[in-house]
Amino acid sequence: MAERDSERYPEEGELVIGTVDSIFKQGAFISLDEYGDKKGMLHLSEISPKWVRNIRDYVKEGQKVVLLVLKVNLDRGHIDLSLRRVTDAQRKEKLQEIKQKQRSVKLLEQLSKELKLSEEDVASIKEKILKNYDSLYAGLETIVADNSEMDKLDIEKGWKPHFLDLINSSIKAPLVNVTGYVCFRSYMGDGVGDIKESLVKIRDYDRDHNIEVSYISAPVYRINVTAEDYKTAEKILKNSTEEGIKYLEEHNGIGEFHRKLAEKPEK
Repeated sequence: MAERDSERYPEEGELVIGTVDSIFKQGAFISLDEYGDKKGMLHLSEISPKWVRNIRDYVKEGQKVVLLVLKVNLDRGHIDLSLRRVTDAQRKEKLQEIKQKQRSVKLLEQLSKELKLSEEDVASIKEKILKNYDSLYAGLETIVADNSEMDKLDIEKGWKPHFLDLINSSIKAPLVNVTGYVCFRSYMGDGVGDIKESLVKIRDYDRDHNIEVSYISAPVYRINVTAEDYKTAEKILKNSTEEGIKYLEEHNGIGEFHRKLAEKPEK
């Protein structure tokens, strides 16, 4: 039987999301949303790296906050938390994770309602997804990217077509990124202008996909392509850099493509 939220404790070093329950002079008590009725303590010293004159300038009752678990005492049921040690990037990532989890649960609830599934049926689907993937959302995203992944779940055949339609219409396939490097040189009078135009040719090669061009160090530039799958991304990377190299060579410059930065030639 799966362990219930009320029986679980977070681990030290884990990021958790909680609701500010009450505030007192030396800190605040936080209800941990993912752990049933568990409460943690946010000490005044762990609210901000700055001096805290008024706790309510940083947290308020009812506010959702992302915190780092500092210490867990299972014998006493104490959980020490920190707000100041959570970076902006970690906060965004945790909130996104929670949002994805909620979306996955709602999708399974919708599937249950439309197919009139029992709680045991839904629990079984959930268990099979988590057996193959790191999270519910990761599994659903993978299935959207490749519908044949549904076969790994070994669920009832009669549910599969409806489940696939629901997933495909509700979740966007994850985007992928590929990176390469170009080494551009020109010794002509307007060589700098020619190199800039070559990079513009790469950046604007495909307006339907994101192509980022960034400077590393003379004469190397990074090219990053974002697309819906690796095959498409690799093709755009190849064709866009060829377009830039072609333009530079037509203007008596030298252009080379390198898959890895380490492969770039010495200046």
